Amino acid sequence: MQPHGDEDDRSFGTLMSLATALRVQAARTVLFQSAVAQSVGLNATDFNCLSLLDLEGPMTPGRLAERVGLSRGGAITAVIDHLQKAGFVHRRPDPLDRRRVIVEAVPEAFAERVETVFAEYRAALGKLLSGLTAEQQQLLLEITTKGNEIFHTETLRLLSREPVKSPKAPAAS
Repeated sequence: MQPHGDEDDRSFGTLMSLATALRVQAARTVLFQSAVAQSVGLNATDFNCLSLLDLEGPMTPGRLAERVGLSRGGAITAVIDHLQKAGFVHRRPDPLDRRRVIVEAVPEAFAERVETVFAEYRAALGKLLSGLTAEQQQLLLEITTKGNEIFHTETLRLLSREPVKSPKAPAAS
């Protein structure tokens, strides 16, 4: 659909610029998260698992694997072993089924080693947000919350699909 008129052109241009800015934000967020992970001695997958446990609370290894898109069994066990060895999580028996375990973050380790890494980021973001009106802050919160819901829905959709096969390269002659 092509824009019609000056106002439509400006609106279309703004939407395109916003879409690009959101892509840049997503890429920089991934890179920042990787840098945070590295600074606390973790890889990105381990850090994603730790973040989920901190944000969503204790869960079974199977649920954690499902949430981050890992296979159950060896892959998630290796992540949990690494996080446990680093002191970030511990396993405990599931009170409803003693055959299962629950993995939970160690809040003190997370606060001491991860939260401190975010201190400068939070200060800079706080300074930026404090320059907004209460209404602007509320709008930004609503957009961010709804955007996070879209990310979650799309992540689940993509994880439920079969991977797209790469096209075969033509044979060399």
